[in-house]
Amino acid sequence: MDYVRIGTVKDLGSTKIKSYKIFGRIIAVLKKADGSYEAIEAACKHQGADLTTGERKGWTVTCPRHGWKYDLETGHCLNHDSLPLKKYNLKIDGEDIHVSLQPIEE
Repeated sequence: MDYVRIGTVKDLGSTKIKSYKIFGRIIAVLKKADGSYEAIEAACKHQGADLTTGERKGWTVTCPRHGWKYDLETGHCLNHDSLPLKKYNLKIDGEDIHVSLQPIEE
C-alpha cells in the first residue's frame, strides 16, 4: 500500500482534528483521547465542503454549506441518507503522519 507524508503530529497541536488536501481529496486526521490517530475523508458528500471548517461538537461535524451532519468516528451522515465518509490507513513514523493513497475497503 502506498502512503504519502501529510504533516507531523505537532501540526495538530492541541486540536483534535486537522484537514489536509491530498491529490484533490480532503482528508482529516483525528487525534483520539487515547493518543491514537485516524484518517477519514472530510469532504461533505453533498457538495464537497471541508467538514472541519463547520461547527463541531465532539466528533460530530456540521457541513458549513447546508448543514449535513457527520460522525467522524464512524463516517456516517446523521441527518441525510448518504454514503459514509471513507476511512484511510494512517501510520506514524517518528513525528511524521503518513496516510494511504487509497481508502480502506469495507
